Amino acid sequence: MKKNLFVFVAFLLAFINADAQKWNPTYSNVDYVGDGSSKHMLDIYIPTGVSAPTATIVHIHGGAFLMGSKGVSEQPSFQTLFNNGYNCVDINYRYSSDSIWPAQVHDCKAAIRYLKANAALYNIDTCKIGVIGESAGGYLVSMLGTSGQVSSLEGLHFGNAHVTSRVHAVVDLFGPINFLTMDAEAAALGFTINTNAATSPESRLMGAPVQTIPELVTLANPTTYISSDDAAFFISAGSQDMNIPYTQGQNLCNALVPVIGSSKASFELIAGAGHGGSVWHNSTQDAKYLAFFNESLTGCDPTGTSFNCISKEKLVVSPNPATENFFLTMPSDQQYAVSVINQLGAVVHSSDYIGNQIKVDCSNLPAGFYIVKASSASKVYTALLIKQ
Repeated sequence: MKKNLFVFVAFLLAFINADAQKWNPTYSNVDYVGDGSSKHMLDIYIPTGVSAPTATIVHIHGGAFLMGSKGVSEQPSFQTLFNNGYNCVDINYRYSSDSIWPAQVHDCKAAIRYLKANAALYNIDTCKIGVIGESAGGYLVSMLGTSGQVSSLEGLHFGNAHVTSRVHAVVDLFGPINFLTMDAEAAALGFTINTNAATSPESRLMGAPVQTIPELVTLANPTTYISSDDAAFFISAGSQDMNIPYTQGQNLCNALVPVIGSSKASFELIAGAGHGGSVWHNSTQDAKYLAFFNESLTGCDPTGTSFNCISKEKLVVSPNPATENFFLTMPSDQQYAVSVINQLGAVVHSSDYIGNQIKVDCSNLPAGFYIVKASSASKVYTALLIKQ
């Protein structure tokens, strides 16, 4: 039952491998945004003797988007990666209790950009960045893996806009993916959860019951952004997970394979495993993560999409966040019906425009998140707008 989620997460976060406590960050509490917030701190672990650009793994913790922190639940597998020569980075991010989506995505992307911008200081190979996360962290690493250069999700107001947040390899451990289908998938597997409730972790993350804001929740789905230049994925889930249906990860993999290939996306179902626990961090699993990162982090073209800010959106909103006006860059020069929709589903602006560069006045809109929808005679495009 989902009501057991917080009890289980508390247990998971309390589980600390004794040996792991013997190692310490090379750099601790690095402020990757520059605002002094504890939620914007990261720790960096650099193996002894590293003096050249080195492959780097970033860990994003779980905790139902409501709890957890760096320096706790990652240690067993993280130390294995560290012992095999990887730089390791562990980050904090904002909770849904004070900042709703996409704040958490903005934070994670800002951390990646900070590491790239300061690669020389920390001996980071910007062509070889992997991410690993459990539960809520599994969701966030999946977002990093598919939404590189989606302008509305970058959070460029947090700085280092000259580099990208693109990552190259993702390990998603039992993360939720499609919040709109979780209840139905659980029912099909023979158990009950209530993601649709206003008090569920996913609804709290989104700021409203997920079924009442389906368009916004679709923009929060990593599957929405899948394209051929995405990171490699290793997805793992348990057959007895009663919090997140294992089909969430399975369906993500099924969507990735036709686009990026079966050699870059794989799904593992661990028989009898639940939501977390030591089954995910032991010598057998650690060897799988290590082998995946060794194979996937093989480098990239410095002139390619790992470095260039090429938007994957067909509808580009800029600047984003916006204050007085924003511009829409459309896929083609034709007539579009443009609507701006608030989080409650109400249309707060609508007009017809012609052209592929459109200026929209948003000065009268309250600060918050909006869906921008542009409809042509044959297609409908959507994007997220953040109004400051």
